[in-house]
Amino acid sequence: EIDSAPTILEESITSYKVYSQTFDEVLSVYCQSCYTLGVILFDENHYGDAIPYFLRCLPYMHEVYDETYIGHIFTFLALSLSWTNQTGFSQVFSEAAAYARRYDCESMEQLMVAFADNGEIEKATDVFNLLQRHCQDYEHYDRVLDYAEQNLGESGIVN
Repeated sequence: EIDSAPTILEESITSYKVYSQTFDEVLSVYCQSCYTLGVILFDENHYGDAIPYFLRCLPYMHEVYDETYIGHIFTFLALSLSWTNQTGFSQVFSEAAAYARRYDCESMEQLMVAFADNGEIEKATDVFNLLQRHCQDYEHYDRVLDYAEQNLGESGIVN
């Protein structure tokens, strides 16, 4: 049944009439459908296809979701945009994700990468230094160190 989920969700999403006064009654279903289809497409490595579904959540997400979900929507958008070479837009959503997720280690890692992808090495290095100070317990800290060494010229040795 999961294989048919993308088709069913896409048909469901396209049948909503966001311009109708009764749309408010199905807002949470619409947003959840968009988010779920976006995640399915993301997990299948169809990042470009996932972007429009995550974007559809943006106007309504504060009505429907708590901060955790909002942070995840921003994160999925940032990653999808990054992996489709839309680095400028990825940086915008990486900044939003870091803020919404209260600067957790995962969102800070993405922010570091987004800054570097856009040539803002000084900002990327600043974020790396924050990760170094606050995220040594982060499960992907080795990945952070490898990235910083390869892309920022940082050794990961704390002075």
